[in-house]
Amino acid sequence: MKKKIAVCANGWSYDLLLDALEGIKEYAAREDFDIFVFLSFASYSEHITLMRGELNIYELMDPEDYDGIIVFSAVINSEGFAEKLCRRAKDAGVPVVSIGVEMEGINSVCVSNDEGMRELVDHLIEVHGVKKAFFIGGTADHVDSIARLRVTREAFEAHGLEFTDDDYGYGKWSNRYTAELVDRILDSGRGLPDAIICANDIMAMAACTELEARGVLAPQDIIVTGFDNSREGKSFYPALSSVDQNYREIASRACDVLLREIRGEKKVIRETVKSSFSCGESCRCKGDEDYEAARILYCRHSFMRTSDARLLEQNERTMRQWLTDMPNYSALKETLCEHYRQNHQFEGDGFYICVNEEYFADVMISEEDMWKKGKAAGITELVSLKNGEIMSGYEVNAHKIIPGYTKTDGEQHVYFILPMHYFEHNYGYVVFTDYPYLINENTLYPYMEKLQQSIRLMRTNLRLKALYDRDAMTGLYNRFAYENKALPLYEESLAEKTHVMVMFVDINYMKRINDMYGHLHGDNAIRSVVSAINANISEEAIAVRFGGDEFLIIAPGCDSDKAARTKESILGFLQKENEENGLPYDISVSIGYVVTEPASRPEATLQDYIREADNEMYEIKKEMHMKMDRRKNRD
Repeated sequence: MKKKIAVCANGWSYDLLLDALEGIKEYAAREDFDIFVFLSFASYSEHITLMRGELNIYELMDPEDYDGIIVFSAVINSEGFAEKLCRRAKDAGVPVVSIGVEMEGINSVCVSNDEGMRELVDHLIEVHGVKKAFFIGGTADHVDSIARLRVTREAFEAHGLEFTDDDYGYGKWSNRYTAELVDRILDSGRGLPDAIICANDIMAMAACTELEARGVLAPQDIIVTGFDNSREGKSFYPALSSVDQNYREIASRACDVLLREIRGEKKVIRETVKSSFSCGESCRCKGDEDYEAARILYCRHSFMRTSDARLLEQNERTMRQWLTDMPNYSALKETLCEHYRQNHQFEGDGFYICVNEEYFADVMISEEDMWKKGKAAGITELVSLKNGEIMSGYEVNAHKIIPGYTKTDGEQHVYFILPMHYFEHNYGYVVFTDYPYLINENTLYPYMEKLQQSIRLMRTNLRLKALYDRDAMTGLYNRFAYENKALPLYEESLAEKTHVMVMFVDINYMKRINDMYGHLHGDNAIRSVVSAINANISEEAIAVRFGGDEFLIIAPGCDSDKAARTKESILGFLQKENEENGLPYDISVSIGYVVTEPASRPEATLQDYIREADNEMYEIKKEMHMKMDRRKNRD
């Protein structure tokens, strides 16, 4: 029976992940399962709120929807989060394997860093005569940093060499902090060490780059080594001497452990794969591979990479321009579907965007308030590209996260699922199927950043338009919104030959309320009338604050009977308010309305009907004042 296996991984460990997925894919072909990769770009160097937004993609995974789960615990990049994921699976009774970190009661497949790291450090000391080195770890509390630092110290001490607490620091697995640390080494006055030993290849390349910027060349002036044996490290100059963790074998072993538990094996399984030293150029050796050939191949492909990058940027720019003027969610959906129908050479033939529709429908509410009110639960498909064709109508929910997904026996797929968020607030996710260009070329992160920026810009523009169109005090539309809200509504009804109610509402004795009781009471009267209007018009109707105490209502699909009931409902609402609020004055309104006659008066404009409704309201108000004057004269 076909199975579903979830994988929790980090996009910054790109090479490690691709190597591991090759091992998982081989197993998937034999055992027939689909792979769901929940992928974040969480980083220790990011702001905590951005990290939360990335890490939330793992919360999308319901363990019970999968036959087994593999967690790349060593590279999740959030202390304690990997264990939280493993415990969730364990508590749900779902088989789980932790890669890289052992946990009590959890299956694990770990790499023994010691062998490869010890080979590397011994090589530096015994072959290249290194006597003084500086170790750059990731973070002080990370298990891999601790292990690699320990082995480095033990190797130096075993050779009778000094290695003190001044001989190491932490680059947080990133470029920026590593560059700052290299600057401190150079400015310390302690002299240049013989070698800089880094806990990953990214920091090693950052160290080489910063050294060169300061006039120090590797490997001529100083040896620099890495760890991970990454593709970038091999094509870098000098090609890095590094440590290969053999993640293809690790992942294959993890699948084996997972399936053993799926088939009923109860005991906790722990396996270990040895790492190995990979000799490169950065230690002054010729290396184990033909790095020159790899660089020639890289150069040959550079033209197409540059051309593809330009085309991708053009596609992103076009989409960004289209999204800038989107008036609503429906237009966003239509535009994006058309865009990806025409342009998906980089995203592949299976590509999905799923979002919380309310995030775009209610643009006036902040992300924080939306999540507080629990509005972020409902997810719907925005774009569904399946087999290169735009599809629609798929159900999406917490258990059906990929639109239209079905298990197909004998056919294996890999789904990459990434979060969409604004800081820690998630509003959707993106799915890539199998290995499109963006996966193979390691350009997912900038692509996701630009996609989210474009969508965020669209929402910001919608919010600005809403603020421009709204009356600040009442929340109703203002007169600026007349042309882009009321007119299109009227013209649509005219074309469909349906009735529209045009109603004018004016507050009675507004000046007297302001003069006798103050403007706070005047504002209260305005808000009370707005409440009466909002409570008694349909969702399709548009209410406009037309003046200080004047309001215009445009209601499509409203005939004379409905219009009369609307008027009476507004008056009745205010009467009840007056009876209950105990104020020394009554809040009342004069209402005039007309119902359009598209069949008999096709030439009439909306302005004509507004004028007629205003005139009727004025006559009603005039008669009311005359009655009041006659009453005063009798008194």
